[in-house]
Amino acid sequence: MALHRKAAPEISPDEFRLIGQLREQLMQIIPNGIPTDLDTNLNLVRWIRGYQKNIEKILQIFPVYVASRHAAGFDLPDFVEKFFDLPKIKPFLQYIASSRLNDRVWSDEHNAFLFVERGWSQPKEFTKVLRCSDYLLHCFGYSEMLLQLILRREKAQNGNKPVQFIVLFDLGEVNITDNLNPLSTHMKFWNLRSELWQNWYPETVQRIFIVNPPKFANILWKIAKLFMNDHNIELIEIISDKKDLLNHLPSWFIPKEFGGDFINTIAPGDDSGVSRRRKITSNDHLQSHSLYKKKGIKRSETNHQDIRSGATYSHKIDITTGQSTILWDFCANGDIEFAIYAINGEKKLIYPRYRLFAGKIPEEGMIENLRPGLYEFEFHNSSNYFDLKLDYCILSSP
Repeated sequence: MALHRKAAPEISPDEFRLIGQLREQLMQIIPNGIPTDLDTNLNLVRWIRGYQKNIEKILQIFPVYVASRHAAGFDLPDFVEKFFDLPKIKPFLQYIASSRLNDRVWSDEHNAFLFVERGWSQPKEFTKVLRCSDYLLHCFGYSEMLLQLILRREKAQNGNKPVQFIVLFDLGEVNITDNLNPLSTHMKFWNLRSELWQNWYPETVQRIFIVNPPKFANILWKIAKLFMNDHNIELIEIISDKKDLLNHLPSWFIPKEFGGDFINTIAPGDDSGVSRRRKITSNDHLQSHSLYKKKGIKRSETNHQDIRSGATYSHKIDITTGQSTILWDFCANGDIEFAIYAINGEKKLIYPRYRLFAGKIPEEGMIENLRPGLYEFEFHNSSNYFDLKLDYCILSSP
């Protein structure tokens, strides 16, 4: 797939044929069909381009994305307007510096809007205030919000060219030495975030401009190649001198901070439209098993399970009358694909299917207001080589 440095091209006749083929097959395997907002030619062609016309791969991933989106509650009509106030999102916004511009900074030439984000200034502390699932839920929701802005633009345009967004990623506060160990917890977070974006939101990004890069910028390429496929690596442009950004984007599109003319005046963003984060202190650190304490429930004994490479382990729990909440926590010595299903006549996802990494802080969660019935926790060892050691606790309560 060729890289488009300006607006993405119109849908070709061959792509229209593939869209019809993809739509027909998705309608057969998704229980309630393709959600209306996602069932557009422009949205489906993003998947076709992002997966280099590999229809079979899309058929594996698209239904999981749709089910996970519904399980997270990210498919509601007012999702864009309510995202930043969602109870599972709002508490963590104080630690994250990302765009609050929505799609206000718009370029007709690129058929794209601006997104600005700053790299973590306290990466080791960051992973002590968010669990991996908390961070992925934020990234999932933010990516979905951006997609919804794209879909709204496309509907208003009624055209034949996909809308995208352009990323300015500021590394001015990043210490490169914090990011040299690919096995560190925060680098694992980045890896899983990149995987989620590439799997579920293909072709939404037009370009990624790295601004204020640290010294030894060649190290950035080595790091990026750990997380991104070859196609998305080509989206990245490292801008060593701010004036060079003007060779790619108009000055009115670029925040003044990065050598342009744009100044944001709408709260809560700063002059560049980025939310202001605060310094993380030890008082902010998460405590293990905090949800049990919050509910006033005694945690039961830990269960242990060895999971062979490529295998799946399931734990079922029956919610009886008078109970409506399930709580869980787990640790594993490697990445684990995790999901929760309701088993009531049909198997329905009620918790997004993620690949998670449980570091020093155990993964922990709670779902309330459940109906009586059977629920299944699924743990999949996605490694092709290594067995996985899982320690977990799952219980129900009123």
